[in-house]
Amino acid sequence: MFNLFRSRDKLVRIVLTGLLGLVGLSMVTYLIPGSGTTTTGAPADTTVVATIGKEDLTTQQVSLIVQNMLRSRQYPPGVVAIYVPQIVQQMISDRAMAYEAGRLGIQVTSDEADNAIVDTVPAQYVKDGKVDAATLSAILQQQGVTLNDLKADTTRELLVSRLKQIVGQSVVVSQAEIENEFHRKNDKVRIQYALLTPAKYQAEAEPTDAEVKAYYDAHKATFTVPQKHSLAIVLIDPAKVGASLNPSDADIQKEYRASADKFRTPERVNVRHILIKSDATNDAQMKAKAEGLLKQIQGGGDFAKLAKENSQDPGSADKGGELGWIVKGQTVPEFEKAAFALQPGQTSGLIKTVYGYHILQVEQHEQARLQPLEEVKAQLTTDYMQRTLNNAMQNLGDKALALLRKDPLHPEKVAETLGPAASVIRAEGLQAGDPIPEIGVSKELSDAVTPLRKGEVTAGFVVLSGNKVAVATVTDYQAAHPATFEEAKTEAHNRASGEKLQTIVNEKAKELVSKAQSMGGDLEKAGKAMGIEVKTSMDVDRQASIEGFGLASNLGDAFTKPEGTVFGPVSAVSGQAVVKVIAKTPANIADLPTQMPVIRAQLKDQKTTDRAKLFEDGVKKRLQQEGKLKIHQDVITRIVQSYSTQS
Repeated sequence: MFNLFRSRDKLVRIVLTGLLGLVGLSMVTYLIPGSGTTTTGAPADTTVVATIGKEDLTTQQVSLIVQNMLRSRQYPPGVVAIYVPQIVQQMISDRAMAYEAGRLGIQVTSDEADNAIVDTVPAQYVKDGKVDAATLSAILQQQGVTLNDLKADTTRELLVSRLKQIVGQSVVVSQAEIENEFHRKNDKVRIQYALLTPAKYQAEAEPTDAEVKAYYDAHKATFTVPQKHSLAIVLIDPAKVGASLNPSDADIQKEYRASADKFRTPERVNVRHILIKSDATNDAQMKAKAEGLLKQIQGGGDFAKLAKENSQDPGSADKGGELGWIVKGQTVPEFEKAAFALQPGQTSGLIKTVYGYHILQVEQHEQARLQPLEEVKAQLTTDYMQRTLNNAMQNLGDKALALLRKDPLHPEKVAETLGPAASVIRAEGLQAGDPIPEIGVSKELSDAVTPLRKGEVTAGFVVLSGNKVAVATVTDYQAAHPATFEEAKTEAHNRASGEKLQTIVNEKAKELVSKAQSMGGDLEKAGKAMGIEVKTSMDVDRQASIEGFGLASNLGDAFTKPEGTVFGPVSAVSGQAVVKVIAKTPANIADLPTQMPVIRAQLKDQKTTDRAKLFEDGVKKRLQQEGKLKIHQDVITRIVQSYSTQS
């Protein structure tokens, strides 16, 4: 199995590198197999996301990909929900393309899939041209992936890659396309430009009362007054609750006896190491290198310095080889045996493992023991206080909710009954998202009161920032309704002013263009007549940035219009601009041969990508029409919502 055969598919290598990168994140993961694992033992969710031919894509398969992305920190948790729809669609597309490849007779043999894995896995998993299947399976299992899963994914990606290669084989890039792209990238232009900033004309844009009323009348349907709530909020402060908690020594001793197992520490060693990776192709050479490092250490060399300079463990090298505390059962057997045999300060000889050659140095060695009460009293007190506080806050929140439901008109009485930790806050005429006195903006509380009407109480207590607990009753309610002119006057004024300002700026820009053209194209003279500053840029290509204007790529017409042309308005970062083409410098055609290979490759890649995407979309559409592809959008929506909630 996994015979070494040197035919590679580049796309597959990239895909597999992404998956197997989970295996090779760091030697801490290699040495401590349980690190990074989030397996809970929960049953697989076999809800079907999509069916492609006879193959089902399940929620569990999607979740595995997303969780591995989170584990490898490819995306921060807060934004994962944004990417989930694309991830699901890509998984569906890959399977649809693989299905189509099979229908077209494209095949991938078992050996080809094995060889693709061999070409991609980290070197330590390859011996004599074969993958160490047992070790690789054990590592993959921690990521929720089996060796069969890996092989199936590899086969699918090979099929997709080969189908895309066939689709792209007929892509041709002409000489004219190369020359056009060469000029698009390298032609330069110098411009004069006048910036018309809105602030300059703000005073002119002040609308009259009649204009504000006319704007309101023309857009009446767009002006609404949102619903408003007036609230009485019973607020419970955990700081005040906690101040009354004072555990006795007896409480802490009882806590210690109940949780003694938590303070039993197994035998452990604090160890650092140097790793020199090796495999069958370079074992002797790497062993000699490791022996040389060992001699330096035995001769008084600085272990941490040598580890930083030579260790090939990315998880610990930068820290001078530090792995921290390890216990038995965490590392591979050879490493464990050596580490636990050493006394503090001792250095091992060469230790051979599946990863290569290690040199270990033990810094501390502790026998199994029960930490005495004196050592853990501070932690016990903190835990006791936190648990007791949580229980007290839960009880007070429940009590506040029950009391306020019985008597929603007298929240002050409720607060008095609850004691000094409770207070009442009143807020009038709140719209969704408005800050609340003493609380600030609270989406949680806003969401809780949105469906409520006068006299109603929140469905449960709401936990705010700082772990404060709030229960609210609605003292007054105003339903959303179309806004009268008086209610909408401020907003109508602002919107009318903005619209008028935009019109003025555009008209001024057009006036400047007209004036410059009437002056023989003299933009500088026209700008001076209108009190508008005119600047001149450097020679710029499309990738350059122009001061006050922004990217030159937004000057499209400047690169195509003849010298002397005045045009505008053009959107700029600080308003509108009027532009005059001063000079054009065509790219030096003598540079084309040097850039041609890169330009041709870029154009071909883009055309191939575009064609493959069109082909992929066509395949999915046809398979859906034939009933071979069934997508369950409701399931996808639930998956996306689950990650939105988590973020």
